[in-house]
Amino acid sequence: MQSNPYSIRSTKTFIVVILTIAIFFWAFSAIEFTPEKIIDGIPPLFDFLYNLYPPDISVAPTLLESAIETIQMVLVGTLLGTVLALPIAAMASSNIAPKPLVAVTRMYLMMVRTIPSLVWALIFVIVVGLGTLAGVFALTFYTLGYLGKLYYEAIESIDMDTVEGVVAVGANGTQIFSHAILPQVMPHLVNNFFFMIEYNVRHAAILGFVGAGGIGFYIFLYLQSFSFDKVAMALLVLLVLVIGFDRLSLEVRKKLIQ
Repeated sequence: MQSNPYSIRSTKTFIVVILTIAIFFWAFSAIEFTPEKIIDGIPPLFDFLYNLYPPDISVAPTLLESAIETIQMVLVGTLLGTVLALPIAAMASSNIAPKPLVAVTRMYLMMVRTIPSLVWALIFVIVVGLGTLAGVFALTFYTLGYLGKLYYEAIESIDMDTVEGVVAVGANGTQIFSHAILPQVMPHLVNNFFFMIEYNVRHAAILGFVGAGGIGFYIFLYLQSFSFDKVAMALLVLLVLVIGFDRLSLEVRKKLIQ
């Protein structure tokens, strides 16, 4: 007697759904959620929002200067991370690099990617001291971890016939990469580069909380002194900064797709 494949599939689906629900219930049990905590938090929330208004425009020049510092930090950090990610991505691509090198490089990228940008900032604050240099290095390694993975995935999707044709005429490794591989993945590289800039703007604001420079440092400073009107002004500047980079990134990526 043959078993009904649809029945087996339905049973498996049912088991997966039950296990998924059970896992989420288990996860929710760890957050110690109670309605009282939400209700008790409403008055402090409204008090905080009330104290944000009106924003203190007297700190606008300082915040604009720090916003420019944040932009510089993001651009340099993302660019350095991208430059480092390219050769590392090539070494992590299974279609052009030997398996042992691929395994080691991917392990390295995974380790770099596992460390949050805030931890990278803490590390480099210890190494180079407070300021934007620590932020630049933090964003460099954070960018390297993510773009390295995205780039080697793009390289693995290339047409190998083009590569083999360049190899056949006696090209060396650098020529193969620049003439056969890079042109095929360039749209992916540029698209992901601008996405990473947009992403790093948000992260750069947080890095200032550990002394890595930028507008985040002033947000942290104002929060520490309960200067909520100054916090409001800093958040407005940050909002404009994030929206501006979002729009710029979106427009550039649209042009690339067209």
